[in-house]
Amino acid sequence: MSLVSSKIKTFIKSRKLNVFLIFFLLAFFILILTRLSSNYTSTVKFKVQLENIPEEMIVINDSLNTLNLTMSTHGFGWMKYYLKTPSVVIDFKNEVKERDSLYIWSLSRGYAGINKQFGKDIDLKTINPDSLFFKVDVNAVKIIPVLPNIEINYSPGYNVLKDIITTPDSVKVIGPQSLLNTLTSIETEPLSKNNISKPFSAKLKLKTGVLDSQIKIKNKTVSVNIETEKFTEGTFSLPISIINVPNNLEVNFFPKTINLSFYTSLERYNSIKKTDFEVIYDFNEHDSKSSYLSPKLVKSPKTIKSSRLHQQKIEYIISE
Repeated sequence: MSLVSSKIKTFIKSRKLNVFLIFFLLAFFILILTRLSSNYTSTVKFKVQLENIPEEMIVINDSLNTLNLTMSTHGFGWMKYYLKTPSVVIDFKNEVKERDSLYIWSLSRGYAGINKQFGKDIDLKTINPDSLFFKVDVNAVKIIPVLPNIEINYSPGYNVLKDIITTPDSVKVIGPQSLLNTLTSIETEPLSKNNISKPFSAKLKLKTGVLDSQIKIKNKTVSVNIETEKFTEGTFSLPISIINVPNNLEVNFFPKTINLSFYTSLERYNSIKKTDFEVIYDFNEHDSKSSYLSPKLVKSPKTIKSSRLHQQKIEYIISE
């Protein structure tokens, strides 16, 4: 027994075995290359993926559809189809047509679209079946505003001139009409900032978690651009006008002017004029039991953040 074992070990260590293994592996490699270089014809099942489906549509049975493609190509070309389950794309918008409440893909209309998805080294011979049927449900579409959930504390002397809005300021939602009827807006996730003195931008996620699972939303994030500016206060002495006084009456009032303070950005301060404001009292609102008039600011420029009349009441005398 030991003699046999000794001879086997001697043979293994000999160069003859090494040469044999080299030639064996080389022959096997050449055989594989020869097989892979040859052309074969076979049929492979492909999953169907739909693209360009209208947003308001839901294809109910798209995952059930497959196509059997008979193709001819070399062995190297076949390898990728055995490594993972292949798929082909069907353009729903251009290759699927509605007929009798169903949406149908036909070979005559869709062959070119599938054939162009393969390279020149693949000869597509047949496609089965020659028709695919898709059941479609239609949802409602609604545009709802986005409400930014933002809390910002500005540094002293800083603020923003305009109300903060998101970009986009509204989003498209798709779902059953009964659910969309109850949906009037959608909030962003909260954003809190303190001691802000410079402009900044931020991306905000929408609170999609509060939506019903049947509702689809096109945008799931929005952006905000906070134009923080240095602010200052200004004051004007404005004339008061009384309108709608009956012709048989004369109204004397005091004072004739009223001070107004406004808050605006430092950049726009010099562009604001007295004529941008107007203070009036409408005599149609007069209460004979009242001993004073209450003027109102009815005109102000959009370039101010806020304004305040220093007096809310003026004295008056009516004579006929």
